[in-house]
Amino acid sequence: MKSFIKSFVPTLPWRRLATAALGLSFIAICVLPVTTGCRNDQNAEDDLAATDTSGEWRERCFSFAVDNLQRLEQFAGDQMRQKVIDRLNQWAQYEKRPADWEIDPLVATLPKPLVEMPEVRSLGDMTFLPYDGYALQEAVWLRDLSNWARGPEHANLARAESLFDWTIRNIQLAPGTGREPDRIAQQPWETLLWGKGTAVDRAWVFVLLLRQQGIDAVLLGLPGADKADGENLDVWAVGVLIDGQLHLFDPALGLPIPGPKGVKYEKNRLIIPPATLSEVVKDPALLRNLDIEGHRYPVDAERLAGVVAMVEASPAYLAARMKSVESRLVGDQQVVLTSDPSALVDRLKGVAGLADCRLWTWPYEVLLRSGQLTKEQRRQLDLIRAPFQVGRDTYLWKGRVLHLKGVFSGVHNATYCYQQARPSKRNLAMIKREIAETVNPQEIAQKRGILDALTRGKGDATYWLGLVALAQEKPQPEVAVDYFRMESLIGAWAQGARYNLGRIAEEAGLPNDAAVFYRTAPAGPDTHGNLLRARWLVPPQQEIALPGVEETAEPEKEKSETPKPETEKPE
Repeated sequence: MKSFIKSFVPTLPWRRLATAALGLSFIAICVLPVTTGCRNDQNAEDDLAATDTSGEWRERCFSFAVDNLQRLEQFAGDQMRQKVIDRLNQWAQYEKRPADWEIDPLVATLPKPLVEMPEVRSLGDMTFLPYDGYALQEAVWLRDLSNWARGPEHANLARAESLFDWTIRNIQLAPGTGREPDRIAQQPWETLLWGKGTAVDRAWVFVLLLRQQGIDAVLLGLPGADKADGENLDVWAVGVLIDGQLHLFDPALGLPIPGPKGVKYEKNRLIIPPATLSEVVKDPALLRNLDIEGHRYPVDAERLAGVVAMVEASPAYLAARMKSVESRLVGDQQVVLTSDPSALVDRLKGVAGLADCRLWTWPYEVLLRSGQLTKEQRRQLDLIRAPFQVGRDTYLWKGRVLHLKGVFSGVHNATYCYQQARPSKRNLAMIKREIAETVNPQEIAQKRGILDALTRGKGDATYWLGLVALAQEKPQPEVAVDYFRMESLIGAWAQGARYNLGRIAEEAGLPNDAAVFYRTAPAGPDTHGNLLRARWLVPPQQEIALPGVEETAEPEKEKSETPKPETEKPE
C-alpha cells in the first residue's frame, strides 16, 4: 500500500516530510513540480551555454525557448519556465533594443509605487525577468484558446460574443472585486488554470482573448458612491471597440447588456444583441430592463456620466524584449506579446459617452501584491496549486493545458488526461486506510495533504470533463450532463455545473427546464444574471413552454439512477 502512496511524491525520499506544525503547507514540499519531456541533450547544452556566444548558438537558444512554449502541457513546474527565460537571455545577450520601441507615455501616469516596480523599471531592458516566463505562458494559452473558442464566424462582433460566452461558461464567478485585503489577487493565467475568478478576473481574461484576435477592448469603470475623487473605479463592463462604438458586455451578469432590439429566444438560443455605450448614455432606461425583484442593476444615468475607459497594458506587453520576440515569431508560433495603449486611447477619442481614458492600474497592483503575500496567503496558494502538481505524471496540469489549447482528439488529449486525474474510490480509500495505520505525525500530515490534493483534483477534472464534452467539434451534451450531476461537484463547482446544465437545456430547446435550473441554482454572485436568463426564457409563474417547445419534468425530480460516464473510475 505504501508503494501506492509513494507514487504521488516521486521527487522526495519517503521520510523527507514536512513538520506537523506547518500543517497542510507541506504540500509545497511533498508535491514538488515534476518536469518531463526535456531533451536528451539538455545537460550538454547547459554546459556549452556559458561559453558559446556564437550566432548559431543563440539561435538554438531562441528555438529551444519558443519550442517549449508550444508544449507547456509537458512541464508542470517552474523549472522549465525558468529554462525558457535562461535561453531567451542567452539569445538576447547581444540583441539590441528594437529601433522603433519607446516607453509608452501612459506609463508616466502610474502612481509612484507602481512606477518603481522592477517590472516597470526594466521595460527598456533586453534581460528577461522570471515574471516574463509567466507572461509568455499566459500569452500562448490565450492565443491557443482564442483560436478555437472564437467560433467559425469572421465578424469581429460575432467573435467577441463567442469569446465572452466561453469566458462566462468556463470561469465560475467568485464574489468580491479582488481588492479585498485577504484576497489573493489573480493574474489571468491563474484564472485560466483554476477556472474561477471575480467579475474583474473574467473581464481581464476576456480583454486579453480579444487582443489575441486583433480586437480592441477596454474595461469601463464607474466611480462608486463613496469614491467621488474618481480613484479606484469600479469595473462595470467590457467595451469592445468595433466601428467606432463600444459594445457592452457585463462580466458580473455573465451577459451582454441588451440594446434597443431587446432579447429573443429562437433556434434554441438566447439572442442578445449588445448595446453600445452611446445607446445606454442616450437612453439609460435600457439598463432598467436589467432590474428584477430583489436585484436592482447598480448603474443609472447619474453614474453613466462618469464612465472611464481603462486600457489594459500589463508591463510585459510594453517591454522592448517582448517586442523583439514577437517580431521573430511566424506561422503557428505567432502570438501577440505587445500592446500600444496610447494608440488605443487615440482611437477612443471619438467614442461618445466617455468621460476619460486612462491606463488600467490593476494589473500593476496585482504584481505588487504578489510580492507581498502573507504566510497564510502563501499557504492558501500552495493548497490551490497542489492538485496540479501531485503525481509523477501531473495529469490535471496536462489536461488543463490541453483543454485550453483545444486538444480534444488524439492519443493524449484533454479528456484522457482528465480521466487519469480522477483516482478511483478504491485508491482513495487505500490512502485513508494507510493514514489510519500510520503513527508518525509528519507522515500522517503528508498523506492527508496528498489525499486532499487528489480529491480536489478529481472534482476539478470531473467538472472540466463536462466542459470538454461541450467544446468538441461534435458536442456531447448527454456526457456533459452526467459529469455535471456527479456528487463530487457538490460545493466547489456546484454553481458552474448548475449554470451549464441550464445552458444545455436552452440549447436542447427546453426553456422551462433551463429556467428551473437558473432559478434554483445556489445563491451566489451569479444569481442576478441567472434570474435574468430565466426571465427571458420563461416569465415567472408561467408553466407552459414557448411555442413549439415540448415541456419536460423539472430537473430536480430527475431519477437518482442517472447513468454515469464509463470513465468515472479509471484505475
